Amino acid sequence: MPGTYQSHIASLAASISPRVLATTRGSGNYGESGKASFHTIDKLPPALADLPGDACRSAPLQRHEIDLGPDRLAFYIDDVLTEREADTLAACAEAILQHNGHSRLAPGINTPPGMRVNMAAHWYPPHASAAGFLGPLFDRFRHLVPTSLGGLPLHEHLSQKIAHFKYGDGDRFMQHVDGLFPGQGANARGDGVESWAGVSSGMSILLFLNDGPTDGLSGGETRLWSADAQRHVDVTPRKGRALFFRRGSTDAVLHAGMPVSGPVPKYMALINLAYGERTGTQALAV
Repeated sequence: MPGTYQSHIASLAASISPRVLATTRGSGNYGESGKASFHTIDKLPPALADLPGDACRSAPLQRHEIDLGPDRLAFYIDDVLTEREADTLAACAEAILQHNGHSRLAPGINTPPGMRVNMAAHWYPPHASAAGFLGPLFDRFRHLVPTSLGGLPLHEHLSQKIAHFKYGDGDRFMQHVDGLFPGQGANARGDGVESWAGVSSGMSILLFLNDGPTDGLSGGETRLWSADAQRHVDVTPRKGRALFFRRGSTDAVLHAGMPVSGPVPKYMALINLAYGERTGTQALAV
């Protein structure tokens, strides 16, 4: 199974052609820093180019609450992605990692030495294609997320950065909370990133792209802690599952990516659920 899954993802990745969208600084796994890049994929794979919305599903999606106490918000939704869509997203990550030399420098973020130990592939869908990909994806679960957070209304669009992390044998992400980021997207010229004034990240969405029963993944649970850090809940990777939790606030959820073991890597994608009203657009400083 391990070889079969990796061969399948590599085969899908072979037809995906990423390119650098913007160059910036990035931080690595052990305190190193250096040049890192945001990518784009000018021609999205067919499985992602025109996603069907929630209406195509035979059964409605359901929100499953995660009990971390009354002052911490977290839940998951299964089957947000189909198997084909999850494999294609994993292949996007693999294609970018092949392009960036399997970089462990994550662009535009700064983590302490030893906190994040994994590979990073961050990208934005093209300006003209983002609505056909992320719009239907958002429609699948829009009715299941909070309509407001921190006094801000749910934004009409998902933030468009897709932050892939690939975990090899022994890779992990230590305890941390996710910070506050503005809404973002690729610009219309296809040569940079735009920041959306008035819009910021309210929740993280972790999309699990592979799992144990289907692909042979071992480990890689996401561990979430209560406010006093005395109790935790582990969320097992399941292909197509989306895990939501509060970020960028005083009630942000402390969490960690548990170590992966064995030959099958863990693929996941992080997208920000955005809140606020867009008041302008400016080039993201890189």
